[in-house]
Amino acid sequence: MDINISQWKWLMTLWLTISSFILFLFISAVNANAQPVTFYDGENKLSGVYLTPLQNQPAKAVLVFVHGDGAQTYDADGYYELIWEPLRAKGYAVLSWDKPGVGDSSGNWLNQTMSDRQQEVMAAVEWVQQTYGFTTSNTGLIGFSQAGWVVPELSNNDYKVGFAVGVGFARNWIDQGRYYTRVKHQLLGSSKADTQVAIAQYNDEVRFFKSALRSDYRRNSDMSRQRFLFVIKNINSDASSAYTKINIPTLLLWGKDDLNVDAKTEFAYWQQQPNPFVTTALLDDANHGLLDAKHFSGQSYGIKDLLKLVWLGEYAMASTAIPTLLSWLEQLPLPDPIK
Repeated sequence: MDINISQWKWLMTLWLTISSFILFLFISAVNANAQPVTFYDGENKLSGVYLTPLQNQPAKAVLVFVHGDGAQTYDADGYYELIWEPLRAKGYAVLSWDKPGVGDSSGNWLNQTMSDRQQEVMAAVEWVQQTYGFTTSNTGLIGFSQAGWVVPELSNNDYKVGFAVGVGFARNWIDQGRYYTRVKHQLLGSSKADTQVAIAQYNDEVRFFKSALRSDYRRNSDMSRQRFLFVIKNINSDASSAYTKINIPTLLLWGKDDLNVDAKTEFAYWQQQPNPFVTTALLDDANHGLLDAKHFSGQSYGIKDLLKLVWLGEYAMASTAIPTLLSWLEQLPLPDPIK
């Protein structure tokens, strides 16, 4: 049977409407058990959710979610729910919030340095401990991507954190950007020569940003002024020194099919520089966010990817991602659960 253009558009509209409704129901089901929360970091009022374990279980621990780059909502547009539900089923509580200037949170995340973000995370940690009775030993961090320049600095006994998890971390901001640029042009089908030109241009941009002042912003740039200022404040971020200070149980996870971070190199680093507190895993068929790379094969996500998260549900994650996380958590020496 032939389908004309009008019928095709109608079918696509119907499909998107049904998918959006399913997404709404999915998110509503999760949020039904969410407790809206508010806490402060300096003058910023931060809005988010606290999620209790499922089936009225006492909480073994709380995992504080630390966002990657961008204007992230507390649930990362539905992505976090894929991780929250198995965690809560196993007796873990969750705390997450909208970044400053996103949702109901005040401030502006683009004004932050990585040190500012560390301070914000510690404000969240202190708040959840004071409010729900958690202690250092049963409070953990789980960070994604750009949180690789936030979480490692807090992963030692100087802070009120007992364990940490990192997903898709890179040591060095500049190296990560260079890798991203190379892969981007390879995915676009650029020739080897054109890819080298793009990398040379990236290196030129790095030299500019490393010495740039606020007044150096170029009005004809593709980058907003706020993003420009964010980059010049953070481009020298490097977690190498923080890695040497990690002395709490820490799990670092990467996907073998990561298109954003050079996961194989990051994983190899830890094989050469072992730390008894750090467990690492490079997961098959996993992308930057540990989603199944067969279904999520780009460097960024669009509306179709968000809808795929709903259709696939738990199967959107790489098959080993959640089991690896849960297995490691279950081996932690946690105190008695909080009722």
